[in-house]
Order: sequence, then structure tokens, then C-alpha cells
Amino acid sequence: MIESEAVAPATTEERWSWPPLFGLLEIQFGAAVGFLQTAVPYWLAREGMPLAEIGLLSGTAFSPHAWKLLWVPLIDLGPWRRVWYGVCTLLTALFLLACAFLDEPSKHLGLYTLLLTGMQATASTAHAALNGLMATTTRLEDKGRTGGWQMAGNVGATSILGALCIWLASSFSRQVVGVVMAVLVLGSGVGIFFIVERAGARAEPGPLLRAAWERVKGIVMDLLRTAFSREGLVMLVLCLLPVSCGALTNLFSAMAGDYQVPEHVVELVNGLGMGVTGALGSLLGGWLSDRVNRKLNYALMGGLTGLCAFAMAAAPMTPTTYIWGTLAYSFANGAGYAAFAGMVLDMVSEGAAVTTKYTLFVATSNFAISYVTALDGHASGFRGLGARASVAFDGLITFAGILGVGLLFLFFLRRKPQPTAA
Repeated sequence: MIESEAVAPATTEERWSWPPLFGLLEIQFGAAVGFLQTAVPYWLAREGMPLAEIGLLSGTAFSPHAWKLLWVPLIDLGPWRRVWYGVCTLLTALFLLACAFLDEPSKHLGLYTLLLTGMQATASTAHAALNGLMATTTRLEDKGRTGGWQMAGNVGATSILGALCIWLASSFSRQVVGVVMAVLVLGSGVGIFFIVERAGARAEPGPLLRAAWERVKGIVMDLLRTAFSREGLVMLVLCLLPVSCGALTNLFSAMAGDYQVPEHVVELVNGLGMGVTGALGSLLGGWLSDRVNRKLNYALMGGLTGLCAFAMAAAPMTPTTYIWGTLAYSFANGAGYAAFAGMVLDMVSEGAAVTTKYTLFVATSNFAISYVTALDGHASGFRGLGARASVAFDGLITFAGILGVGLLFLFFLRRKPQPTAA
């Protein structure tokens, strides 16, 4: 049969991965997401495409982030996460080049959508492989810091590189965008050679198909055992609750008109500003995760996000409020994402289905981000208050989620079995 990666204990000679490496290796993901999230809608809108069509294209292209759970278990079949990361990072760079060199994409929407979707599929697969490497090649006491560095690379690269794409296209050409982004993706991906993956799975003598079947069975059983355990069910509920979703980051650019913010300020704040503050917040959230209870830290960072939303909602609707409110919220959101990563890494670091388990919890959390974003947007119609109502509602639903966390743990504490008398 196949032995799981958790069987072999770490030896004193084992090399653990350096946490900041994961911030560098996450740049490929940020480049792909920033390109689609920021640059593509901007370019298509300037070409006269209706917002409804842009939304449909973006939704289709981003869909691999939702259904990658269908193929992510393949990454757990053997000790080849570095190979998965390397191959998918190379493909992401090639997709970036292809998208950038396609002339008049608004006239070739079918092909453009296919290329963008392929880019998100390869980027998200490399991201999943990296999550597995984080869980299996870092020390337990470094899980929070590791998650912080990865999230710093994630949110920082997404915002900064998305804005960089627009600037490069305006100053030079979209072809230059493709070359620069591909070089950045490949250059950052070189860091994978500094990670030593455990030997992990090894087969006892026997038929190859039987060994493969045992490995697959081990992955499925580990996934089900974790998901339906008491701790796993608590984690799934935590991921579903609106504790630290940071949903307003998806709406800030659309709120700029309510705050009378000039276009160039919107670009600067939502690009470089949110990239830097989100990265710094991620580093703080990761640092705290290694020093306090990781679930408590997740709730605390969610509370910080909610307080930022309340402060912004109470302030005057001016450009100044938009700037400090957006940046403060982005900082807290980065801390919350890092706290989430540390919390999940703490739970999924052992077993045969490490990558699959991490992806399951991330997918659940992404569902929460989606429904909170929709609710925040819908709240703008409350008594004609517009953006102020959306921001205030985000704070309210965040603290409602934290209250749910408190009630959840009180429930489980009350049900905790008491030791019997001797």
C-alpha cells in the first residue's frame, strides 16, 4: 500500500522552507489575477464594451478558482507539488503573453475568454500546489508567518501588478505588458528550486494499479475524515461565516463616485496603495498567528476589519475619507487573510490529502466572500444611502459573523465531555 506523507517523521537533518519564499512564489498568482481583475476590464471598457458583457467575461474566466477542486486531488497523488507548480507557472507566463499579443481582443471575445480562463486555471493550480508545499515543508511554529508572507505576495502582487499593467499599456503597449508580466512570473517562480519537498509517498512492492488505488483511497479517506471530524466541521462553519471576508475590496473602485474621488486617485489607491497596505497587514496577521491562538487571531482581525468599515461609514463622504478608509480596510483585510491561512495550515499539515483539504477550506471561504460582496452591494439601496449603507452593512455583518463564532465555541465548550470521577 501507499504510505501517507504524515507517516515519515521529520529528521533533524530535514530542511524546512523559509517563510518569505512563499511571498515570492505567490507573485505568479497575483500577476494572473491582477491582469484579469484590474487591467482587462479597464481595457475592454475603453474599447466600448458594455459592463454587462465585461462582467460575463470576467465571471467565466475566474470560474476555475471555483471548480479547481475537481482536479486538485491529483496534486496529492505523489511528491510532485514542485513539478505541478513549475509547469503551471510556465503555462501562466505563456497565457499572459498570448493574451497580451492578441490584437483587438474585443473582436475575438471567444478566443480571449478561452485564454484568460486557461490562465486562471494554471495560476490557481500552481497556487494550490504552493498551498500544499506550505503545509508540508514549513515548521508548525512558522505556519502563521508562512501564511502571512504568502498572503502578502497574493494581495500585494494582485493590486500592484494589476495597476502596473494599465500603466505599461498606456506608456508603451499591451505587448510590453505581456513580456514584463511573463518575466516577473518566471523570475519569481525560480524560488521553487529552494524548496525541498519530502519524499512522502512510497509504494510497497506490488501491482502499480493497486498502489495507485491505495493512494487515491488514502486521499479520499483523509479528506472525509477531516471534513466530517468535529474540528473539521467547526472549521467549515468558520469559513462560511462572514468573519474576515474583506468584501468591500471588490467594491471600492465602484464607490469612488459617491466620494467624489478623481480617477487618477482611484487608480493610485486601488493599485499601489491597497497593494502595499494589504501586504503589510498580511505580514502582521501572520506574525500574530504564531503568537496567539490562531482561531482567536482570525476573529480579532475580522473585528479590526469591521471597525475600519464602521469608521469609514461614520466619516464624511469626501475623497480624504475614501483614501484613508480604503487603505485602512485593506490593511485589516490583509491581516485577516493571513490569519485565515495560518488557521487552515495549522489543521491540514498532515495526511494524504493536504492540498485537497486546504483547497476545500479556501473554496468555502470564497463562497462567503461572494455572498457578502453581493449583500454589501444590495445594501446600497437602503434608504438611498448608497456607498455609506454598503460600508456600514459590511461592518454589521462582520460583527454578526464574529458573534456566530463566539456562540459556536460556547456550544462546543458546553458539549465537551467531562472527566468521570475515579
